[in-house]
Amino acid sequence: MSSARKTVLVVDDDPAVREGLVAFLEDEGYGALGVENGRRALEVLETMETPRLILLDLMMPVMDGWQFLAERARRSNATPVVLLSGLAFINDAPGVADFLCKPVNFEKLRDCLDRFCGRPAPAA
Repeated sequence: MSSARKTVLVVDDDPAVREGLVAFLEDEGYGALGVENGRRALEVLETMETPRLILLDLMMPVMDGWQFLAERARRSNATPVVLLSGLAFINDAPGVADFLCKPVNFEKLRDCLDRFCGRPAPAA
């Protein structure tokens, strides 16, 4: 992945959701990487260039979104996190920049991307 691309990390255990979000992000001109749980996300964050945004599901096996947020707070808080959940409202989510309900509204996702990542550079 080119460092010039604005990369988004997608953390969701549902392969269809994860792959759909990655495809959407790539179509919009962003770099995107999808992983299946919070533990894998922490491993990937150790090896990749810091992403511009993390899209985080809450309910996942192995390490859920809440556990990921707690562990990430001990390590670093450099990247904004947008929660993705089927819940209509999340009360008191420390370390979270925004919240999107599932199914994800792509216009609202574009707004988050613009706010936290800016528009990607046109393909050369």
